Amino acid sequence: MRITPTLPHLLEVCSLIEVELNDLKRAGKDIAEILGERLHVKIDVKGKTLLIPDTENGKKIGVKDVKLQMKHALHHLKLSDDYHVLVEQHRIRIVKVEEKLRTAERGGSAPPPAQSLPYFFPG
Repeated sequence: MRITPTLPHLLEVCSLIEVELNDLKRAGKDIAEILGERLHVKIDVKGKTLLIPDTENGKKIGVKDVKLQMKHALHHLKLSDDYHVLVEQHRIRIVKVEEKLRTAERGGSAPPPAQSLPYFFPG
């Protein structure tokens, strides 16, 4: 009796890439539509989570590809300045950017000329 080898692509189990939207739940359908057009896959929206299959028609979709297209979608929706896209294995999180106080906005005074000029200042 002869056993024929099985094709590896038939045995692969389709897993999902999860995208956690967090604060962007309202924009979930718009983001899913943009990602679906760019990645050519059907994306399911479950509350604050997008579920993206990592294989479609034999073509493998990587997490890096999804992250890049997610950045494009956020830019298209004019949200790229307010949110970061973080990746952890098969999970992508969208996190709101925290405001940082810049040193120029802190105020203060200019240093005295003796500290800022390169030559000797008698004084």
